Amino acid sequence: MDPASILEQIELQIANVKEESFSRKEILEKRAEKGRNLVNKMPGMVEALASKTMTWKSERGAEFLYDGIHLLSMLEEYTILCQEKEEERRRQRD
Repeated sequence: MDPASILEQIELQIANVKEESFSRKEILEKRAEKGRNLVNKMPGMVEALASKTMTWKSERGAEFLYDGIHLLSMLEEYTILCQEKEEERRRQRD
């Protein structure tokens, strides 16, 4: 093959990859948006679960265990982990 033909094939491949990337962009953006929406809702869901767990605990006078672990402790650890991840994201953006 002559160099011009090879260059033409490479350019065609680049164009195909760009077109493929562009066609996937909308799907990936929608998926990312759904992920962000879910993450934004999580703190409220965790707070609601913690509140219901505390109500259950006070009504029954017993700890709510999940797989042998205090559910409130699990929720606290989850909240702390989320805060640490968010701080790390902020640091990476800055």
